[in-house]
Amino acid sequence: MEAIKDNFTSFTKQNGLRIVVVVLSFTLTTCAYMAATLRFEGDYVHRHQWISTFADYKKELREGIYPSTPVLLIAGDSTPLFGIDAGILSENLGRPVLNYGLGAASGLSTILTETLNAVKSGDEVVLIVSDRLLAENSELYLNQALVNILDHDEFAAASLRNRISSFLFTPWDIILFGFGDSVADKHFHNVYQTHSLGKLGDMKANVIASNTPPKLPNKITQAYPVSKSAITRLRRFQKDLNDMDVKLSLLLSPRMRGHTERKRYVSVFSDNIEALRTAGVRVLTSPDDVSQISFDKQYLYDFDTHLNTTGRAIFTDYLSKKILQQDRKTLL
Repeated sequence: MEAIKDNFTSFTKQNGLRIVVVVLSFTLTTCAYMAATLRFEGDYVHRHQWISTFADYKKELREGIYPSTPVLLIAGDSTPLFGIDAGILSENLGRPVLNYGLGAASGLSTILTETLNAVKSGDEVVLIVSDRLLAENSELYLNQALVNILDHDEFAAASLRNRISSFLFTPWDIILFGFGDSVADKHFHNVYQTHSLGKLGDMKANVIASNTPPKLPNKITQAYPVSKSAITRLRRFQKDLNDMDVKLSLLLSPRMRGHTERKRYVSVFSDNIEALRTAGVRVLTSPDDVSQISFDKQYLYDFDTHLNTTGRAIFTDYLSKKILQQDRKTLL
């Protein structure tokens, strides 16, 4: 026992400085992580809390209009928020529709959870999310990188390999200093508010028309393979909905025209649909629909998957036809 004590004393004397550095580094890293997490949940409110705010607001809309009537819920990130006119879709289908598009800032899991909390027995859900969100890749999607590292539940549930990957692709400058007061941020604050939403939950046409966004970059979108983790989430989500007697369909999101006509892009696009269908997810999009959901910049608003009012009319008509086709198949 004395020998162990002597060895320990000798070790600490010889490596005292190293031990202090290691302990101090660990402590500072832990404190920085906790501070970043608190910032994410507090000061980061403009990129995170608005998702919950929109969700609560749209639940209230539903209770005010369709408190006990089954509805078609168009759920997802901000792509259906801009891309679907719930009023026109309701007229085309002859049934109640609510636009429950939220945003991607908190990741796919939050969208699915919020949607699950909003549905009622007898509803039908059409989920529309961007390919980047289905990829759940920190390298591709900034918000997913933030969620992976700052959301405790997400980080704790991840494998060691995914945790290391999350650290590698973490945007530490944003975590430490925030997004800054850019022109894009000012646009974000002006548009992404509950008063910008119509009575059925979609973005008001006059809000889009009166708020000129920052110049849309000439961004050529690539094909992003859907991840296994996203498929696992969707299967679990579908099971939960089935237990509530709610039907789920998935529609791939609109996107900027660019690589969309290339063989490699079309191949990944088709593979994604096949992977989702093989997993048991009903996908309304067909493998040959790439051109129908690809839009030139004149139809886009402030992001490569956000449509302006002209683009929205086209995409809403496309969704109407897809749902009617699916309904006819169901009757056969």
